[in-house]
Amino acid sequence: MSAGKYLRPLLYLVFTIGLAACMPVAPQEPGSNPGAVSDPATPTPEVFNPLDPSPTAPDSDLPLTCQVTDLNVFIDRAAGYCFAYPAHFGLRERPTDKPAVLGPARDDGPDPLRASLEIDLLPVPAGSDLAALTDAYLASIGEPPWPVERTRMSLGGEPAEMLEPVPGRGSSRIVLLVHGEDLFTLAFHPVDADLAKRDLADLYQTVTGSFAFLSEPDASTRTSRAVTWFEFGETIHLSYDPLLAPWVVARTAAAVPPSDQILYAEAHPASAEFVFYGYDGGRLFDLPLLPIDNRYAQVKVFRTEDFPGYGDDHPSGFTGQLGALKDLLAEGVDPARCEKPYLTEQGSLPYLPWINMAQTFCAQLEIVAFDGGQGIRYITQFAQGPGPVLEGQVFYTFQGLTDDGRFYIAAFFPVSTGVFPTEPPTSPECCDADTDPVEVWAEVLAEQLVQLNALPGDLFTPDLAQLDDLVASIRIGE
Repeated sequence: MSAGKYLRPLLYLVFTIGLAACMPVAPQEPGSNPGAVSDPATPTPEVFNPLDPSPTAPDSDLPLTCQVTDLNVFIDRAAGYCFAYPAHFGLRERPTDKPAVLGPARDDGPDPLRASLEIDLLPVPAGSDLAALTDAYLASIGEPPWPVERTRMSLGGEPAEMLEPVPGRGSSRIVLLVHGEDLFTLAFHPVDADLAKRDLADLYQTVTGSFAFLSEPDASTRTSRAVTWFEFGETIHLSYDPLLAPWVVARTAAAVPPSDQILYAEAHPASAEFVFYGYDGGRLFDLPLLPIDNRYAQVKVFRTEDFPGYGDDHPSGFTGQLGALKDLLAEGVDPARCEKPYLTEQGSLPYLPWINMAQTFCAQLEIVAFDGGQGIRYITQFAQGPGPVLEGQVFYTFQGLTDDGRFYIAAFFPVSTGVFPTEPPTSPECCDADTDPVEVWAEVLAEQLVQLNALPGDLFTPDLAQLDDLVASIRIGE
């Protein structure tokens, strides 16, 4: 698209598009009017259609790349962006806030082949790392059957990453970028269909060449998102603040029976899992889970009838920890239990799945109830020996049980506290031959625990209330 197109005089008619009350509207064919009646209570994007032009205010605040006379222009002031798209493309309306741009049908099937673009906006913390979020996106879609090319680019003046081909129902070209506190995902589809290649090239060039951010986007609010998974004969429900993670994937983890061919901590019963990809803006951390899992915040749901056989002869086994949690919930929690670090396994709080590490401390111990059950939440860290605690190792865990005793819920979410260092100390060894390093470590950690237990929940990142609300939303059954 030539630069001259963007500088021609404005002759537009402004249309608004809205959502049909109960059913989607068919995509617009070339030459059709993309406007539609909208709900006046819901902010809707504007569409400039050159096929039915009318004058536009000469003092338009649109970026120049969105001031074109012979293309359609999509403007979403609430989200703060605009872009042009080819005149022979139209907008699909459906009950969602994701704009979808569709090209003309290129075959006669019931679901005809078309070049298309869908844009998704997901909230992320300010300062989120694009590369880390792109890593998380690739992890969330699973292992692709072919290599995905990853290319750096610019979109709307912001750094972006382009992924191609991304598997799905036909392959896609995905562009991701972070702008302020939003993660933009632009999905161009399909990249592997010859009939639509020319349309897709036209759409991609026009959109990426014109995409721009508006100077003053409207304020928007976040609403919780829900995800469900069917396992163990029950539907498991969970809702969460979308700022926690852009992608949450539910799946079933098959049981790994105990064997003399694997480490004891590698064996576990089957579980339903909710994995939070891109958690806390893609920040890196190290959870005390198996290496394949320890990068991702998650919630696990176990069926307690599957626990026998997994460490029955050891207190840290599944059956032993289940009993410990039942006892603690029956007795009630005493926050004073978390005033000092643990020097031995005795006194540590219930924790599953079992791991080959020791719990070093607990903090912020509370009981949290969910629909049909309750459990304990606390801040902790695990290690294989004494040493300094680092921020990237500290996490929120919830260990809970349904009232009928059938299901055990375990959740793991890293948190930033501002109390612990981010890097190991560089000073010389702390101790001489007559000094016990465990005592030195325990003294330092005890002082840190005073700060940690006194820290208000909203000074953690994420806010502990966000995590408590997530746990409280868990429901198993209809």
